[in-house]
Amino acid sequence: MSARKWLSILILILILASVGVASCKPKAKSGGGGTFIVGRGGDSVSLDGATVTDGESWRVAGEILDTLTKLEGTSTKVIPWLAESWESTDSKTWTFHIRKGVKFHDGTDCDAEAIKWNVDRWRDPNNEWRFGRTFEYYVSEFGEDYAIVDTKVIDKNTFQMTLKNPSAVLLYKLPLVSFAISSPTAVKAQGDKYGTPAGSAVGSGPFMFKEWVPDDKIVLVRNPNWWGDGPKLDQLIFRSIPDNSARLAEFLAGTVHQADLAQTDMATAEADPNIVNYTLPAMSTGYIAFQQCTPPFDKKEVRWAIAYAINRQALVDTFYTKQDSLAKCFQPSAILGSNPDVGPIEYNPDKAKEMLKQAGLPDGFKTEFWYIPVIRGYFPDSKAIAEAISVDLAKVGIQVELKTQDWGAYLEARNQGKFPMWMLGWGSDNGDPDNYIGWHFGHPVGKPKPEDCYANDVLAQLLIDGATQPDVAKREAIYKQAEQIVHDDMPRLPVAWTAGRAFFRNSVKGYVPVVFRSWYEKMSIEETKTK
Repeated sequence: MSARKWLSILILILILASVGVASCKPKAKSGGGGTFIVGRGGDSVSLDGATVTDGESWRVAGEILDTLTKLEGTSTKVIPWLAESWESTDSKTWTFHIRKGVKFHDGTDCDAEAIKWNVDRWRDPNNEWRFGRTFEYYVSEFGEDYAIVDTKVIDKNTFQMTLKNPSAVLLYKLPLVSFAISSPTAVKAQGDKYGTPAGSAVGSGPFMFKEWVPDDKIVLVRNPNWWGDGPKLDQLIFRSIPDNSARLAEFLAGTVHQADLAQTDMATAEADPNIVNYTLPAMSTGYIAFQQCTPPFDKKEVRWAIAYAINRQALVDTFYTKQDSLAKCFQPSAILGSNPDVGPIEYNPDKAKEMLKQAGLPDGFKTEFWYIPVIRGYFPDSKAIAEAISVDLAKVGIQVELKTQDWGAYLEARNQGKFPMWMLGWGSDNGDPDNYIGWHFGHPVGKPKPEDCYANDVLAQLLIDGATQPDVAKREAIYKQAEQIVHDDMPRLPVAWTAGRAFFRNSVKGYVPVVFRSWYEKMSIEETKTK
């Protein structure tokens, strides 16, 4: 770390201490587990769980809203949540027995009628309570082939849904926050304000919505009537602190209990005796994507030219941690069907130039390259990484204009296919390949996604087969074949596989390193400080 950066952090720490940190410092334990404050790089986009796709929205909405099933966390085992049990004889028609006596935060019943109302909202594009919003997760996870074609209330606590085709992975989809259950009464009352700073989010989860100040903080409070065990915390606050140095300084000063840190700041946090860090298995991929309806990215030679031109190993060595690694294929090795034998993606500028010649672009070309405006493990310093990539590309004649925008607008423009070339990443939601390679490249046969316009019907059918095949060994073979196609077509260039890192003050008690769920309902604050 440079002396100048150290000085700026030290000054900010002293300022925080001198202005009476009591005004913003986490409160001591008061009749419960205290107030827990998270320092993050960007704000949530929405708290309407059914419409969100970004991690900053999920991490907050998932504390307010419950789902029918849950992943155990330390494994991918499906456990009961709002649904106490379920059954299906054909993997098409599923019957769920809903936990009795559960109330939404507004006091209304979370029963089979409420579940049906939510599921109908997900599945019907003409549902009046959608407010014109995009339900991207439903489209990608269910789509045409596994669409929910019927819903029924059997009795007050029994709900049934029927899929178009059998699904081997339905129970692994339902824990996703995009399939969480909102209060129908609240959605109807708030209209298009639901899930926004002008409204609220109302579920049956361990924490209740209190306040959302855009680009500043979201405040949640303990739900004293939650059906589960806990929560211990009195308040859970998510603060948006976009500047990396400012976020680190607040963490070191103790004004936040958990911080999302840039890779360059992790060593400083690790050296602080008041901070504890955890490493989680690599479940994320940072990648570069191409809009193939926009020339020249419709040519595979151009996509491979970019792959050869970028020194990915240098990026990993410079910007990532020792727990991270160069991506050998799209899916990390922990995901079923990951196939590191697809073939190398070597750094070779000469090959890149040859590919450009084959594409009819011997002098290269100019384009925009969009980089994410927030900190993510898969791109821990997105602007600096984008700048390094632009230097590599310039060496082979590809001139890029670096651009970014607000996180919510970035995601929406990506969905609409407006970026010619962009940076993004993916972290597994449930450990299943249908949610990884299937999410990114699955599409109805003959109908590419607007996002990147990539269509390979052989791949599309493989991904359909993988989602319906119950035999694990056969599924693995299917997804390995899918990985090979993705490698050969190069619709996205995988850069790095990244391990999860979690940093907490040592006053945080009750955390367990988990991959597929938060643990806030089990956590508490016990103020201690080590000199």
